[in-house]
Amino acid sequence: MVRKSAYKRFWEARFRTKRGAIVAIVLLQAVVLGLGWIVTFRQVRHATAEAVQDIVLDENVRVSEWLVGQLAEGVDGPLEYGSENWSMVQERVERVQLPGDGFACLLDEEGKILCHPDLRRLPSLRGDVLGHMSLTTADDEGDLMLGSAPRAETVAGQLRFFLGGTHFVATRYVPELGARLVVHQPEAGLVSLSSKATFVVGVVAGAAVLSVMGLTAMSTFWVMRRYDYALEEINRSLEDEVERRTHENLRARDALIMGLAKLADCRDSDTGLHLERISRYSCLLAERLADIRPEIDEAWIDRLRLASSLHDIGKVGVPDELLLKPGRFTPDEHRRMQAHTTIGADTLIAIRRELGDDDLLDMSICIALEHHERWDGTGYPLGIAGERIALEARIVALVDVYDALTSWRVYKAAMSHEEAVAIITESSGSHFDPVIVGVFRSIEHEFDAVRMDMHGDAPSCPVVLAA
Repeated sequence: MVRKSAYKRFWEARFRTKRGAIVAIVLLQAVVLGLGWIVTFRQVRHATAEAVQDIVLDENVRVSEWLVGQLAEGVDGPLEYGSENWSMVQERVERVQLPGDGFACLLDEEGKILCHPDLRRLPSLRGDVLGHMSLTTADDEGDLMLGSAPRAETVAGQLRFFLGGTHFVATRYVPELGARLVVHQPEAGLVSLSSKATFVVGVVAGAAVLSVMGLTAMSTFWVMRRYDYALEEINRSLEDEVERRTHENLRARDALIMGLAKLADCRDSDTGLHLERISRYSCLLAERLADIRPEIDEAWIDRLRLASSLHDIGKVGVPDELLLKPGRFTPDEHRRMQAHTTIGADTLIAIRRELGDDDLLDMSICIALEHHERWDGTGYPLGIAGERIALEARIVALVDVYDALTSWRVYKAAMSHEEAVAIITESSGSHFDPVIVGVFRSIEHEFDAVRMDMHGDAPSCPVVLAA
């Protein structure tokens, strides 16, 4: 087979190298810009979150100091759960609205929830004890129990709930109510506030990164295209030249091989258009077998069209007195005649050795070597059976026998189509693949049409009988 020239491979390698280098530069820029955007965004988000936390803690302190007066207004004496004073304070707690799902609650002297926005809806909250929870103070003075926080000042910090997550709180004791006020701000609310604050920054930074990447990619592509136009033209012309020469060499190969097949066929002068019929018959079977054999495609059938014609190429090595003998062969003559299978395979193997790997030659070798094998293993030269025989050889085995039965020979008259079909059907499972016989029976009328169209009344070469 024709191989790509070193010149073509050089330009292809250079083209791939340039293109790969430019793509690598663009990708590197994208990685650097992307990492820069990620690092910057994380730093901004972290700084924003810390700033929001500080603001929320300060706001909680301010709100708690303001609520002390609001909640205690008009209340005389400590709160008792269920009392009139309690109802008034509970309503005030329910009306407190803070950003980010924040809320306020009151704890009694035992640290239990006394007032809570959801207490009327969830009375079980009354049994929750928050006073024993550990409060991490914002001024880094350590942890203390919420219920034991200093009463004379407002303390800010963090409470960690098992299910509710972290709350940023400010707490202050309200002596007029005999209760402790706790203003809560769930961390989830802060995350939402921080996300909103950093969203615009992220969008702007991301847009800038994408813009730079887009401009870089477009400019790089423009440079690459200008540089590579000439290389593409050279590459295209080389491809056209390689394709043209490959096509010419394939035609020369096919003509040479077909010439050898014709030479062998002409020596067996009784066969007329034998090769053409074998090719037609083989393709008919293959086209129907394609429905059940996935390996058979259009390219496979195209190879079979030529390869089937080479099945008897080994007859060039059989002497005329044996090839044209009208009578029965002796055992020694039969053995010498059988050698045409290995002679043909060896001839094609020698051609493949010079031309290199080739699917057509591979198929031709299998057909030449195995088309006289039998399904039951009693054929020659290898004595293999069943699926071990190549599919293409099993196809040619049937069509070769059909053509031999329906063709005139110097030693016999041609059989009718019906007689040949009967013999082949009877040999299903012994000589022939039963599946192929079944397909043959389904299209036997097409075989008969080809037979009537292509059979000549006389051999194509002069008949020379053995003395």
